Amino acid sequence: MTKRALFVLLLLEIIGTSFAGNDDRQTILWSRNRPLVWSDFQGKLDAKIVAQNPVEGDQVIEDGNRTTIIHTEMDAYCYQQIEFMSKYYGDTVTYEVKTLFNVAKSWTNSTSDYILNHEQRHFDLGEVYARKLRKYLRDSLTGYESSVQNKIFTRYINENQEAQKRYDSLTNHSINSEAQLNYNLQIDSLLNAYEDCAAIQVKKYAPRKVKKK
Repeated sequence: MTKRALFVLLLLEIIGTSFAGNDDRQTILWSRNRPLVWSDFQGKLDAKIVAQNPVEGDQVIEDGNRTTIIHTEMDAYCYQQIEFMSKYYGDTVTYEVKTLFNVAKSWTNSTSDYILNHEQRHFDLGEVYARKLRKYLRDSLTGYESSVQNKIFTRYINENQEAQKRYDSLTNHSINSEAQLNYNLQIDSLLNAYEDCAAIQVKKYAPRKVKKK
């Protein structure tokens, strides 16, 4: 069976501002207790986007502080966002990392539970890398410097992009059922391994680094 999904990671950094609330009508926050269902894919096929991405494979579009990774397949359009924000007061920084599914920008021509699981695992894999990023912010980042944050952010986004590509390659976009089953187990194992990083916010003491003149 052939299928097409457009998998987008929208990466956004906002420094020194309050956290913006999500529009619950537009996005679904990743939750173990709230798996995707086909009715979540409420958007309409965007022929312009499909025409701009005629071949399978990941494309990276840089636009200021926003990086969009587009991954194409067939039969569905899954728009996933990993959102990163930081808020700094005094010597305390609060990081917020969310894995979101955009309802209005996702569409499907399929009703297959098997294919839905494949798309869910893309969403789950994004959450794995969101948790890895939270862990690094919690355990390894010692100061507050936007340029350092950007490098860290880019590092985990690149790792996630490669993981998503490997997932589709090894499962042959879900056609290889044995590989798909193995990935189901592997992704669940990774989510469990990083369960202590499931909270979307990371708050820590992180004095701002001042450059010496």
